[in-house]
Amino acid sequence: MALLQSKWLRMFAWILLMVTSFVFVITGTFFDSKLLWLSLSVICLFNAYLEYTVSALFISPGKRKKSIDSKKWNSHYFQHDSITTHMQINQKSEPAPLVVFIHGWRGSSASVFERAEWFVKNGWHAVIFELPGHGKSTSLYRWNAITASRHIQRHLQNLDGILDSERVTDFFFYGHSMGGYISTRLSSKKGNIPNGMSLTGVILESPLLLYSNILNEIVDHLKIPTVLRPLHLRRVFRDVTSMHPDIQIDDGLKQFDVPSWGVPLAPTLVLQSMNDTRLGRDHYDAAVKEFPKSIPFEHHLIESLSHTGARTNEEREEILLNWLKEFDSLQF
Repeated sequence: MALLQSKWLRMFAWILLMVTSFVFVITGTFFDSKLLWLSLSVICLFNAYLEYTVSALFISPGKRKKSIDSKKWNSHYFQHDSITTHMQINQKSEPAPLVVFIHGWRGSSASVFERAEWFVKNGWHAVIFELPGHGKSTSLYRWNAITASRHIQRHLQNLDGILDSERVTDFFFYGHSMGGYISTRLSSKKGNIPNGMSLTGVILESPLLLYSNILNEIVDHLKIPTVLRPLHLRRVFRDVTSMHPDIQIDDGLKQFDVPSWGVPLAPTLVLQSMNDTRLGRDHYDAAVKEFPKSIPFEHHLIESLSHTGARTNEEREEILLNWLKEFDSLQF
């Protein structure tokens, strides 16, 4: 039964059954009824197609980007459920604010290096977690944001074993794109912050906040017929609930969108690419609609900011600096 949990083995099993049935159509083996075996062949082909399209949703990041290569950034490796998570840290010898970075899809610590260095140059501790399957972190069998979030969550809780909480004056998340999605989840519960530290603020850059949009985008790309999409979605939930039994099918895709996915518990700044060619404006609009209901919230559309790249951006950094100056505990 464990083998049948494989995302590809189920598909190949259906293909094998389809080929077997088709052979029986030709040879008339066992039952001299071509209609019966033809019907079974069609059923097997249909299920193989569904298994393939479900598997396509749990895609891996693919080619990895290199991690930061600098003697000033120390590497640490965490283990959980046979997965190794790579983290890099640049810490000061004296008490200082801490910013925890989570990069975007197909990124690495190097993808947010310049952003992190901006904080380091201003006297902060900085940590960058590399998501599973990215940089030097090992891959997930079926990549999904829930599992990735839980790995980062677990390792955050052990962060005080590397950085003494007494040397942390403030704690901030900084998430870009997919990293913004995970940062939103992590910052929505107090228990995710290391012992002795408290969440001060959250910075989200062009964040992904509506996972249902991403799923629908992939479904459109796969050209799954509209009539089959409800059945396809049920198969998707079958895989999700096999990995995460606490997920409720009846809650549908809305549970993976804000606000159900989470709303930060601290003041939040969204720095949004005005012309976001990857995610568009829907995710930003969702934040503008939902976040102010429960937290101090500031948001900016930045024309000079692109979704990817933008390792330095003067307009972004000016807005960020002005926002950080509003915190009495910080010195700028």
